[in-house]
Amino acid sequence: MIVPLVLALVVSQSAAAAAQKPELSPGTRYDPKVPTLQQVVGHDVGEKITTPDEITAYLKALVAADPARTRLVEYARSWQGRPLHVLIVGSPERITHLDQLKADLRRLADPRGLSAADADRLVKELPVVTWLIHSVHGNEITSSDAALAEAYHLLAARENPGVDAILRDSIVLIDPLQNPDGRARFIAVNSLGVAALPDPDPVAAERDEGWPGGRSNHYLFDMNRDWLALSQPETRGRVAFALQWYPHVVADLHEMGGDSTYYFAPPADPANPFITPRQFEWLTRVGRENARRFDERGFPYFVREVFDSFYPGYGESWPIFQGAVGMTFEQASPRGLVFRRDNDTLLTYRQGVVQHFTAAIATAETAARHREAILR
Repeated sequence: MIVPLVLALVVSQSAAAAAQKPELSPGTRYDPKVPTLQQVVGHDVGEKITTPDEITAYLKALVAADPARTRLVEYARSWQGRPLHVLIVGSPERITHLDQLKADLRRLADPRGLSAADADRLVKELPVVTWLIHSVHGNEITSSDAALAEAYHLLAARENPGVDAILRDSIVLIDPLQNPDGRARFIAVNSLGVAALPDPDPVAAERDEGWPGGRSNHYLFDMNRDWLALSQPETRGRVAFALQWYPHVVADLHEMGGDSTYYFAPPADPANPFITPRQFEWLTRVGRENARRFDERGFPYFVREVFDSFYPGYGESWPIFQGAVGMTFEQASPRGLVFRRDNDTLLTYRQGVVQHFTAAIATAETAARHREAILR
């Protein structure tokens, strides 16, 4: 009787997990000329935890497939020598003139000496810049795969009004992996503990990271506390890159405990007193649009309950003090391919990836549709 019982449990678990494989973007048609993750690295989005090397390979494949609308920039190397990249996505007209574009964005960010007429002209001409940064904590795994889905969607989606608006009125900067050393460390430990089938048990061996875990970088530094100190090469490169662009909207994508749901702005109290009322207005507007998208798809979420914007050295708050609308997004973490919550529901890796993807794309679209208002 034991074998049939085990078989029944396996079938039941597999069926429940399969039921939680949501579509990336329901109803969207994709250009077959743009390679999928499956075609490049051998697994679909959310099917496996993509390694740092596979992430780099996929970014390069996307650029090779669509060089007119992309640029791939290596902005730093980790302590272990892994590259950190940003994929720049925009219209061919914008991509062709990136150097002039960055110069004009810097002029607008510091308008001293800029006449009112010149400032008005730049506001009318320049794109809004959305910076999507992922996985500063290496064991917060879903957001890097979401980043690859975001890049694919922006390049491959056809006859999609949201994507058309993003490409027409914005530049999107996608940093898929802020902490490659930590992610590699997490994947190494996870692969040692994983069985033939993923185990949803919260205390399964595949989730037992042990010390030091994948959260920090090679020297065990939490790089989401380093935006002021700039003690790590990954952070120094990232900040130097940001100061070339002065992005207007920034989303820093994280994970939290698996028994939670999804968090996006507006943030919890206490708020830093130097965040301006106008920035709070846009934090709320972006949050409402994200909420609308999540409601459409039936995804649970919350705002304001936790995750403040007080400390100025976070990945969301440092951009705020450069004038941006900076936000943290938090997805419940499966810490593997499937996780059983305390209410006995299953959270799949694919579910986490799709929810991060949905929030990121909604944010980029909101920024694009309000380009001029945000620039002013």
